[in-house]
Amino acid sequence: MRSLTFEEVTVRFGSRRHGTVAVDRVDLAVPAGQVVGLVGESGSGKSTLARAAVGLVPLTSGRIHPHPRGGGPVQMVFQDPYSALDPRMTIGASIAEVARGRTDVAQFLEMVGLPAERAGVRPGALSGGQRQRVALARALAGRPEVIVADEITSALDVSIQGAVLNMVRDLQRRMGLTMLFISHNLAVVRYVSDIVAVMRQGKIVEYGPVSLLDEPQHEYTRELLDAVPRP
Repeated sequence: MRSLTFEEVTVRFGSRRHGTVAVDRVDLAVPAGQVVGLVGESGSGKSTLARAAVGLVPLTSGRIHPHPRGGGPVQMVFQDPYSALDPRMTIGASIAEVARGRTDVAQFLEMVGLPAERAGVRPGALSGGQRQRVALARALAGRPEVIVADEITSALDVSIQGAVLNMVRDLQRRMGLTMLFISHNLAVVRYVSDIVAVMRQGKIVEYGPVSLLDEPQHEYTRELLDAVPRP
C-alpha cells in the first residue's frame, strides 16, 4: 500500500498577471489503505487537483508523491463513463491495453460485477453504470496502489449510484487501495470515506475524520451541510 501526498501544490492557468489560481498551496495527505473524500462546490478546484495527481495538469509549484507519470501506481476514474472509453474498442481490448499484455481481462471484469463474456462488446452496448464499472476495471488493470475517483457517480442515474458506490467501497476494502474520492455530494462522501477534506476556492479549509461532518469547525463546511436537502 502507498500513500498519496500533496505538498504546497499550486496550479495556475494563464499568466501570473492575468491567470487564475485553481489550486492554491494545497497540503493534503491520503493515508495508505484509506479513502479521503474531497468535497466542495463546483469550481472549488477538486477536479484540477485530481488531474494534477495523475499528471494531466502541470504543477505551477509544489510536489506530489508518488510523482505522477501517467499510469503506474496512480490511476484515475473519470466522471463521464461515456467519454472515458474508446467507442471503437471492445471493453476487453480497452482493459487489456492497460494491463500491458496480461490475459486476465475476465478477472478484472468479474471484480466489478460484469460477466467475462461481455469482454467482446463495445461501450455503446452498455448502460452508464456498466461503462463506469468498465472504467474502474480498466483502472484496476494498471495494478495501481492509489485510485483517484473524480465524481464517478454524478453522471449516473440515482437508481444505480448506490450499486456503484457499494462496489467501490467493497473493492477498496478488499484490495486495500488508497483512494482520493472526489464528490460534491456530502452523503456520498460520508458513505465511502474514512477522512474528509473540504475544498474552497482552491484551498483545503477543513480536514479530519469523516465524523467532522457531524460537528464541522469551518463555516464553509457548515454552509455545505445546510445546503443539503432534508426530507
